[in-house]
Amino acid sequence: MYEPRIIAFLCTWCSYTGADSAGIARMKSPANIRDIRVPCSGRVSPELIMRAFNQGADGVLALGCHVGECHYDTGNHRAAKRIPALHALMTYAGLEPERLRLDWVSASEGERFSKIATEFTEAVRALGPIHWKMESRRLEEAAKRMELESESVPLPPADCAGKTDAIRLKARELLSSQAVECVIGYEVGPRGRTRPVFIHSPEDVERLVWNPGCVNNLTSYLDDKLTPVGGKEPPKPVAVVAKPCDSRAVNVLVAEHRFEREKVHVIGVTCEGVAGEDGNLQFRCVNCQERTPVVYDTLVGAPVEGRASDVPARRIGQMEALAPAERMEFWLGEFDRCIRCYACRQACPLCDCPVCLFERDDSLWVGMGIGLDEKRTFHLGRAYHMAGRCVGCGECERACPMDIPVCLLNHKMAQEIEKMFGHRAGMTVAPSPIITILSGEYKEG
Repeated sequence: MYEPRIIAFLCTWCSYTGADSAGIARMKSPANIRDIRVPCSGRVSPELIMRAFNQGADGVLALGCHVGECHYDTGNHRAAKRIPALHALMTYAGLEPERLRLDWVSASEGERFSKIATEFTEAVRALGPIHWKMESRRLEEAAKRMELESESVPLPPADCAGKTDAIRLKARELLSSQAVECVIGYEVGPRGRTRPVFIHSPEDVERLVWNPGCVNNLTSYLDDKLTPVGGKEPPKPVAVVAKPCDSRAVNVLVAEHRFEREKVHVIGVTCEGVAGEDGNLQFRCVNCQERTPVVYDTLVGAPVEGRASDVPARRIGQMEALAPAERMEFWLGEFDRCIRCYACRQACPLCDCPVCLFERDDSLWVGMGIGLDEKRTFHLGRAYHMAGRCVGCGECERACPMDIPVCLLNHKMAQEIEKMFGHRAGMTVAPSPIITILSGEYKEG
């Protein structure tokens, strides 16, 4: 008879003592559960949960103090926000929701611990063993099985010449007055492609352009430009040309204290969309709800109404309509094509860790391997790290040489965060709600 392997992360102050109370009172608990004692449920990071599943667990149970009784005051607030978000992501990736559970057990609730442990074990046993791997042939089939919904929309007309002149005029003014040290914008390179450019003198502003090829999110350069190096003088202010989706990244970066807002002069440009390889609107622009920057110091162009689109929701619904095994097969097929080039991380303005958790050469973690386990962990881990932070600029998917639909994971997390907390990243200067404490309306489920 199949017996599941279950990992339980237990808070040392309440849940672990509750489990001990159950044992002292001779209450029955399944032998399938391997307890791991942690200082607080807030220390149960998503990486630990994913690692447990990677190493053969069929189910993961996280138990902490009841909200309001945490030994560290708000540690269980973090668990109550983070684990449900991870639960939604892993369910979306094909894990049955019954395999991951968060609950609360106090030191005196031995009977409650026994009941939760028994219920969870029975639920996991009914699901059978977890399958995270497939044969190469099935992986290839899975990646081709579902064609994601998309829309082909012609590029609308835009006053590119007028916007180019306005950007140059403002850049010349800022550089001439020495209000900024550098203007980060776009230029047309020798091969005719639009690319980022750094303008340091008024004489060079004629290189700046605005056209449908302005696809890069230039806010990804701000952190480097505004970070003091080697104890030197504080960096001088810079200006950046920002599309509406890019401008949301400025708010997130300021909320995370990456730089001070007054250090950046945002030249916001109203945007009708940028072009893809086929000359039509890029898919991210078809779905864009903002056409006017949400934050700017100088606005270029007349305000434009946002374009409402339900394509992301329909694509998410298309994925969720599949059975868990089919979703898992699809994502494993996609992840298997990943070559671990990290272009998605490098293009993102918000992936800022000096050494990425998923890149470091560490035998205690995923290391730098290219096995399916490492690739799956990287993509799911990165999607979780972007929860409540991703502004939907689509740079990660655009930069991917293997055309993996990584934005589909980010869209799902954005949908969950908005549903749970009413939060859209970058609309205001506010941190991700996953790292804040619970509101007074929270009720234990």
